Amino acid sequence: MKKILISLFLTSLLLTACGGSDSTTDGTTEDSEEAFYFTYKTSEFEMEVPDDWEIEDAFTPEYPDNLEVAFKNAIQDSVFTSNVTVLKENNTRGDTSYDFGQRKLADHEGTLVNFALISQETVTLTVGGAESKTMLSIFEGKNDNSGPKLRFMQITLTKGTEAWTVTGTARSGEDELILETIDTMLRSFTLK
Repeated sequence: MKKILISLFLTSLLLTACGGSDSTTDGTTEDSEEAFYFTYKTSEFEMEVPDDWEIEDAFTPEYPDNLEVAFKNAIQDSVFTSNVTVLKENNTRGDTSYDFGQRKLADHEGTLVNFALISQETVTLTVGGAESKTMLSIFEGKNDNSGPKLRFMQITLTKGTEAWTVTGTARSGEDELILETIDTMLRSFTLK
């Protein structure tokens, strides 16, 4: 659990207004049908990303090794900049996407300060060309007592011994358009 808290905390810190490093993508991009999105592609996954969001794929050693890529809102906030991260983890238990997501949520409940579950919705995403049901969880909490209250949106997908966790994070009270953008990004995540 401590490792998960550290991972979540470092990922959140990475994408604050003054953290992280900008780089070009190691994935490829392709114009989307949506006017303001493009398709970010790697050999393992793809997702829709707003044209003006920054892509970070090179991280310093204090960030988790399993952090694959981060997308950061180009509009910087002095308290916290909205972002979406993609983590690749081991699925040693062979959990379904839904079960893995529920375990992640239980870990967050135990590690976030003032954790509050806002909602959960069953969603269908694509894994290897087939439909896979998972849970979109929305919850709030703080990484530590002095930090801002954050809203998290999270989905998980599993494929064999691998699990992918996609988390959108925004400051509590963030503009609805940003929350809708994060929702669109998460719902577009596809494992190849």
